[in-house]
Amino acid sequence: MKIKPLLFCYFFLGLLFVACQQSKEIVEEINIEKVIDADAEPGLIHTVYFWLNEDVDEASAKSFEDGVWSLEGIPTVKRMFVGPAASTPSRGVVDNSFDYALIVWFDDVAGHDIYQEHPIHLKFVEEQEAKFKRVQVYDNVLQ
Repeated sequence: MKIKPLLFCYFFLGLLFVACQQSKEIVEEINIEKVIDADAEPGLIHTVYFWLNEDVDEASAKSFEDGVWSLEGIPTVKRMFVGPAASTPSRGVVDNSFDYALIVWFDDVAGHDIYQEHPIHLKFVEEQEAKFKRVQVYDNVLQ
């Protein structure tokens, strides 16, 4: 009788091991390899604010986030940050009415221009554009 619980434990651990291996394989398949010079500085910062439509549910918001993160696969993207508005104290100069902000840095304007026409960016716009009611972009060159 004591052998059955032990066999069950081995069986369960075996399933867990297989599931972890399969999960690891999926992560490895979508891993984006980039070499970023730690001393490099951005030449252009591309900041995008998104206000989503009121009817965007949790699943659609998750799809939107996944779409935004897909932009990291564009070769000219050096670093990228995504997140919701912070709940910082209200002041006259603070606008935290947006739902998501995307900050991307490029080496230069040419890298930005490649990003704008890249198939990953075009696919993101095509698939996600119906989810936002407003988009505001600020680009600045750093010197």
